[in-house]
Amino acid sequence: MKKRHSLLLAFLFVVAFLVWLFTYRSQNKIMQPELDALLATNSQSQSRKTAPKFPYKQLAVPDSEPANPDSLQEFYAKTKADPQYEWKRPINFYGRVVDVNTAAVSDASIHFTWNDTSEKGTSDVDTTSDSNGSFSLTNRRGKAMTVSVSKAGYYGRSGSYEFADPSKGLFIPDPNSPVIFHLRKKGVGADLIISQSGMSTFIRIAPPTNGTPVFVDFFNQKIGDIGQLKMEGWKERKNFKTAQNNWGFRLTVPDGGLIEQSDEFPFEAPEIGYQSTLEWHFKDGDAAWQGGIKDKFYIKFGNPARYGKITVDTSAFTPTVYLEYVINPDGYRNLEPK
Repeated sequence: MKKRHSLLLAFLFVVAFLVWLFTYRSQNKIMQPELDALLATNSQSQSRKTAPKFPYKQLAVPDSEPANPDSLQEFYAKTKADPQYEWKRPINFYGRVVDVNTAAVSDASIHFTWNDTSEKGTSDVDTTSDSNGSFSLTNRRGKAMTVSVSKAGYYGRSGSYEFADPSKGLFIPDPNSPVIFHLRKKGVGADLIISQSGMSTFIRIAPPTNGTPVFVDFFNQKIGDIGQLKMEGWKERKNFKTAQNNWGFRLTVPDGGLIEQSDEFPFEAPEIGYQSTLEWHFKDGDAAWQGGIKDKFYIKFGNPARYGKITVDTSAFTPTVYLEYVINPDGYRNLEPK
C-alpha cells in the first residue's frame, strides 16, 4: 500500500509540473510582445526627456569665455569652485565723449581703474578719445571698473561698472552702443553762497515732529523764526508690526518757489515755473509708503529774485533734515561755481 501511495504521489507531482510548465510558456509568449512594447515606450519616454522639443541650431562656441555669467546660480557655483573667479572676469569697455550739443570731443583723457588678482589688487591704464570721441579697453581681467573722463576747460564725468556679480547688475559691453560721457565746457563762474561748513557740505536741521515750522536763513546759515525756506515735519512713532508710521513733510518758499531738478549740469536755474509749496504725506500700511525723502530742487525767492539749488534729505523715523544749498546772491540764474 505504501508503495502504491508513493507512486501515485509521484505521478501527480509530474502531472502538476507539466501543467505549470505549459502554462508558463504560453503566458510568456503572450506577454513578450507586450513587454517589448513597454520597453520600447519607456525608451522613447527617456529619449523625450533629454531631446529638445524643437529643432535647434547649434551655436558657435566663442573663442573666449562669455563676458558675464548667465545667472546668480552659475556665479555662486563658479565662485565656490574658484574663490578668485569674480576677480578674473573678462573686461571690455567701449565709450564715447561728446559735449552738451552731442558733438565729439577728441583728445579727452580717459583713466580706467579695475580690481583684479594682481599683486596690488588693482590695475589702471590711460588713453585718449579719438577724433570721433571714441575710446575703448579690451582683453583685461577683473571684477569692477571705474572710468573717469576729463579734459582741460570742461567738467569731467565718471562711472562705475560691474563685470562679475549678477546681483549688483552686470554691465554688458557693446561696441555698437558705447557708453556716452557728456562733458560741459566751463563757463564764467559766480560768487555763490553755499551750505558747506568745514568738511561738511550740508547743514543739519531738526524741525519739531509735531508740525511746528522752522526757517532756514541761507545767507547766515541759521535756523530760526525767519528765513527764505520754511520746513514742517510730522513724524509719529514707528509701528513695529508694520515697520512703518504716519508721517509727512512740507517745504514752503513764502515769496518764491521750488522746481524739482535732475539736470546733469544744474548750472542755470529756470526763470519761471516755481511752486510755492511742496509736501509729502505717507500713511502707515499704504503700499506707497516711503521711508525717506531725498530730492533736489531749484529755488527762487525774494524781491528782487534770487536763485539757487537745494538738496533735501530726511527719513520717516528721525526729525533730522540734511540740507545742502547753493545760492547766487546777485540775482542771476547762473549757479556755476568759479
